Amino acid sequence: MTTGDLPDRAVPHTVDTHLGNDALTVLARHWPALYAHDREATPFQSPAYLTAAARQLPAAATPLVLAARTSGGRIVAALALARHRDRSHARGKVRIRALCISPAAHLRLAGPHAEDDAVARAFALHLLLWHETGIDLALAEPHADTALGRAVREVLPDRLTTNATPPAVLALPFHFEALAPSRQREHARRCRHWAHLAATHTVTYQRSHHQQALLAGLDVLTALQKLGPDAAAPWRALAPAIGASGAFVADLHVDGAPIAAQLCLTRGRRCYSAAQAAHPGYRHLAPAHALLRHLLDDLAQEGFHTLDPGRGTRGAASTAPGPPIRLAA
Repeated sequence: MTTGDLPDRAVPHTVDTHLGNDALTVLARHWPALYAHDREATPFQSPAYLTAAARQLPAAATPLVLAARTSGGRIVAALALARHRDRSHARGKVRIRALCISPAAHLRLAGPHAEDDAVARAFALHLLLWHETGIDLALAEPHADTALGRAVREVLPDRLTTNATPPAVLALPFHFEALAPSRQREHARRCRHWAHLAATHTVTYQRSHHQQALLAGLDVLTALQKLGPDAAAPWRALAPAIGASGAFVADLHVDGAPIAAQLCLTRGRRCYSAAQAAHPGYRHLAPAHALLRHLLDDLAQEGFHTLDPGRGTRGAASTAPGPPIRLAA
């Protein structure tokens, strides 16, 4: 299936569909170069992440890659997706999703021409063709200020929405005095609370720097996620494939008990939160906020430039009930 013959404005690139093993071949052979030549691509578009995510697909799903090629056959941009077939539907309803396991990942092209408007429009036309043939596009929102976001607004305004809110990226080192006055007061109150807690209890922060520590951190994250209301994503199986050079877990303990954990993926000096969990029994301590303070200082000292908190992370502790934990004053 291609967009080359669509009766619309001339499309300067052909968009080809690669499915199943063919898609895995593109991820293995071509994606590393696409990722390396796209400075704006995030770790959610890295070949390690996407290949690992493809391995986690359920039996009724198949990896799918859309690839834009020049007339000479060179891939200049690609989109990693998954085709899900609903077997309960009489005709086997087909649904297209992004190839990811994290809601922190937005729909985004990867490659040296990912921000070329003409290339992005070719992808949007391909998605439109799918939609018109009855395929359900259950896709995450692309950012409105990207080429794909602009193309989606033009070609699929009634089917896909774009996210007009800029990513809430935190510049490092982070200056809390830049917060609004009400947020500063809340921050100061929480800092006083934790200073008092640290005077009477052992508060420990740590961040993984090697594979064994990453695995241990993932065990902590998974255990905390199981205490919450949401199903845990299979990070324990996926993150090790990314490796300690591209992923870490930061966690916070009080008297040896884990109360918060955060998984982040990295690219260069940019850091992206992928998953977060907090023990519901500590919700009154706002453990996620406390962990974030430690993490911001830690990353700044190590030379990271930004932290993207991610839309897939939870704020403070979950409101779900959990084992009650008492801390004496």
